[in-house]
Amino acid sequence: MKVLFSTGALYGLPFLLAFRLAAAAGFDGVELVLDPLAILAGPAAVLRTSARFRQPIVALHPSLFGLPGLRGPCQLARQLASWARAIEPELLVLHPPRCGKQATTEQEFDWTLELLRESLDAKVRITVENTAVFLPQDRLNPYVWPPNVAAFARARQLGMTFDTTHVASTGLEVISAYEGVAAQVEHVHLSDYRVPKPLLDRPSLDTYCKHHQMPGVGELDVPGFLAALRAHGYDGAITVEVSPLAVPLWRWRKTVHALAAVVSTIKACWTCEANHDTAC
Repeated sequence: MKVLFSTGALYGLPFLLAFRLAAAAGFDGVELVLDPLAILAGPAAVLRTSARFRQPIVALHPSLFGLPGLRGPCQLARQLASWARAIEPELLVLHPPRCGKQATTEQEFDWTLELLRESLDAKVRITVENTAVFLPQDRLNPYVWPPNVAAFARARQLGMTFDTTHVASTGLEVISAYEGVAAQVEHVHLSDYRVPKPLLDRPSLDTYCKHHQMPGVGELDVPGFLAALRAHGYDGAITVEVSPLAVPLWRWRKTVHALAAVVSTIKACWTCEANHDTAC
């Protein structure tokens, strides 16, 4: 069981900090989220940082936001393929087609997928991630609902990345939602979900204040979810993907301690299984 740290937690900050934090907290590696500083530095510089902190880049994730020159499927596919060839991750996370004014159609997604498959080693697994609800109309997006994402992935011979906080944002119960798609899940994004105080409870702040909270501090049954993963024989990686506000760098020791506790909790669950300890 590999436990990874998502560099997206420090999106826009020097990527060295994310690798250093992951190493200090005892992670097995990182899921690299492409952001402006990483793109400017290039894969070679990121790989040097990875080696320096002994944090391999196990998974690769596209930018969280649209970047100039990288908004269309053509540019995105070429960027991801270039980085994946340089970094050689085990897994690549893609977002499903988007709804709305600047929608990515299924045809565009399939074109991107074809280009990636032509460019990448067959050993690089590709997964599709379920998306979040921010506004009421987001519920009309079929890909906020895990069964639809699983079916979309299955039709293309892909795995699914199951994001716990995105599921919680729909109002679904996370454990039962996972159990409905467990056969398709090859990767997990783990974070908690917490409704903030009214002043901060607004869609523009959801990514920071409501979604992607530190596991164990919100409303989700994290131990129960880990137990469900274990019961279904899950053997993929788990990426701890939290909000920048959940990892305050100005309280470095406390943040390292909190992340280390999450790593320990996840590892303990699988250690219990290996030891056939039903009390875990």
